Amino acid sequence: MTMLAERLGDSRGRARLMVLAAFCRAHASRLLARLAALGRGPLPVPPEDITLDEDTVRELRREGAFARASAARYEATAELARQHADLSSAWVCELNRTEEQDRSRELLALAEGAALAAVSESQMAAAAPAE
Repeated sequence: MTMLAERLGDSRGRARLMVLAAFCRAHASRLLARLAALGRGPLPVPPEDITLDEDTVRELRREGAFARASAARYEATAELARQHADLSSAWVCELNRTEEQDRSRELLALAEGAALAAVSESQMAAAAPAE
């Protein structure tokens, strides 16, 4: 964020991004301090290329579809809350809806990426000459 702020031409926008970057660094520092206090270090970063089996890909797709259905239910609930003039509940439902939509997109993208990787691996294995 700091690099983005330095490239930004608008001084107000740059200042806001610098403050936001500092806030994020402080927040990360506090989280790491909590983990250290609990006797745990920073969480490990998984490798970029993870091979998923068929069952895991199926579960990712199933969970993605469930998240999409949850988003639709939250949307209907938000609309019902608005009809009953319960704007606070409608706001919470909208927040939950967007979270479920994001989760659905992420899970389905992971499943598709894993499926494409499996297909390309099998094609490469079939094309490779036997030794």
